[in-house]
Amino acid sequence: MSTPATDPNVQLESNLTPHTVQFYSDDGFLLDTLAQFVGGALLSGDAAIVIATRAHRDGLTQRLRDRGLDPAPALSEGRFVLADARHTLDRFSVDSWPDAERFTSAMGGMMNDARQAAHSAQRCIAAFGEMVALLWADGLHDAALRLEVLWNQLAQTQSFSLRCAYPVSAFVGEADGSALLRLCAEHSHVIPAETYADPASRDRLRSVMEGRPRH
Repeated sequence: MSTPATDPNVQLESNLTPHTVQFYSDDGFLLDTLAQFVGGALLSGDAAIVIATRAHRDGLTQRLRDRGLDPAPALSEGRFVLADARHTLDRFSVDSWPDAERFTSAMGGMMNDARQAAHSAQRCIAAFGEMVALLWADGLHDAALRLEVLWNQLAQTQSFSLRCAYPVSAFVGEADGSALLRLCAEHSHVIPAETYADPASRDRLRSVMEGRPRH
């Protein structure tokens, strides 16, 4: 295993939270914060799992390189895992609904493999997923909420810090208000979007996406 080194171009992220949701308007903002989240874990010798679209996987690896962190060694070791969001979602879904047993087998196995690759059962795992965002975009809001619940259940037996991400554009429209509140309730922390471009929904979104932890 390669020895992690401190790189001044990569800002480490501390106080990792169990299950965070991030809202974003711009892909660049998402990728910058994701590079900090994942890069900090890799530099610390921990494992990182990213389940995302092709564009976001490519964007993340490029940003890591731009910050002076070559992800290739960690990828080769299996300590850094890049997986396709749609393909992974299909592994445990039955009729567009996340199956609990299949989810636990697929995601629990991925967690165990990454932790073993880090050569320590005590190593943390920084996980990022946007499978829920794909379900939401497909109009499968209940399925997305179910997947958030399954992640919380997995956290009872696995130690990891999970970040989910949704584009703000997915919540424009008054009908999404109650569903958005339910979504936020499944997370321990909220990272608000960097901008609120739609004046009609700005105040409502801001009130929900304040970023205050749930107690």
